Amino acid sequence: MGQRTGAAIGDRRGAAAFTLGLALGLTFAACDAPSRAPASAGARGAGGVETRVEFADLDRIHATLKGLRGRPLFVNFWATWCVPCVDELPDLASLAREDAVAGGGFLGISLDAWVTGNGAETEDKVRHALAAAGVGYPNLIYRGDQDPLIEGLDLPGPIPYSVLYDGQGKRVASWTGPAAIEEVRRAIAAGLPRTRPTAADPPPAASDHR
Repeated sequence: MGQRTGAAIGDRRGAAAFTLGLALGLTFAACDAPSRAPASAGARGAGGVETRVEFADLDRIHATLKGLRGRPLFVNFWATWCVPCVDELPDLASLAREDAVAGGGFLGISLDAWVTGNGAETEDKVRHALAAAGVGYPNLIYRGDQDPLIEGLDLPGPIPYSVLYDGQGKRVASWTGPAAIEEVRRAIAAGLPRTRPTAADPPPAASDHR
């Protein structure tokens, strides 16, 4: 799924051989600056949605994923310096607000700290990009080295990259490059509990009171 790719962040098969400098060199060779201007400080997204952002190491990411089990969870790996990443944020934000996927979870994981560090500059860039796109679901900024993230979450290399987990935390779908929104919508909806009959449901069997 998702044949278009954004910025390369390393090759999982040879992750141990890559230095961070080489990974960032590949990243900038494939991805230019974001195409959308950041929002002003303290801005809210579409509909007044407040952006939620925090730094997280790999253990914190794993704990967050575990805490969100029990429902389908869509996780998007992105960065503000990746044009395709920023360009797809409004579509993901809109999808997360749809009734069709109500009950599913959304989580963003930013890789911006690899370029601008673990300080206020990085948090501001991420928060502003999310607010400009109207993103209301939580986002974590990964704080750590490249290799543990790639190995720990089984990432293929390019971003944007998105994964859908089922309620038990099992990976059921993934998208390299901008995610196909209709595919994501169907995949999330398929994993939600069915609380009302649909046109595809057979009619209930008639009771025999003789």
